[in-house]
Amino acid sequence: MTNLPTRLSTLEQGISALTEKLSPCGVDEVGKCIASLMDAGMMIPGSIQSEDPIEEYRIALKGVPLHGLRTVFVRLKRGEYDMPNRSFLPIPSEMAAMANLECRSLREERMRASEMSKAARDNAAITGPRMTRYGLKDLRVTQEEQARDLARQGYVYHAECQSHDEFTNGCKRRRWPVGARHLWAINQVWAPGVAKQAITEVQADAA
Repeated sequence: MTNLPTRLSTLEQGISALTEKLSPCGVDEVGKCIASLMDAGMMIPGSIQSEDPIEEYRIALKGVPLHGLRTVFVRLKRGEYDMPNRSFLPIPSEMAAMANLECRSLREERMRASEMSKAARDNAAITGPRMTRYGLKDLRVTQEEQARDLARQGYVYHAECQSHDEFTNGCKRRRWPVGARHLWAINQVWAPGVAKQAITEVQADAA
């Protein structure tokens, strides 16, 4: 098992990288994005009556995550969105919503990493009768207690998961139910009972 300092360092690096991706964009980035899409042949929707339509996009998109803006930019150029007419840009409010949606998995991943980091730090501060030879409570003991707490909250054991990378990839591929928790020290994924039941019913229907 990876030692605690190394584990914490890895988690903090991941959180920092995710935070950077989720940093807000400025009006200059928005202006360049819209201008570039127009240069590529996309047009401003006729429903926008402003004398300066690009300013409307600047107002709506200012502050959305830069990663989301860039992702929407690329996908619009590639025609990957299901839109009535790919010759026109989405209206400003729609484009802002699209940019935020593209960042949902990153926000969820950062939240999970933050929770794992907090749990590891809290564990390091615990003193009690069950200690390792390094003077820290065994993380497996702590997460076994967390599993019991989750069970009391209505969660159920969902599946075995051997690593944080496996869990993260599973989240990206929608393998885990919404609200799933990874207890990485004991290689378990727990999910809300309702989500688990729904997935079981879907699997039964597909059989």
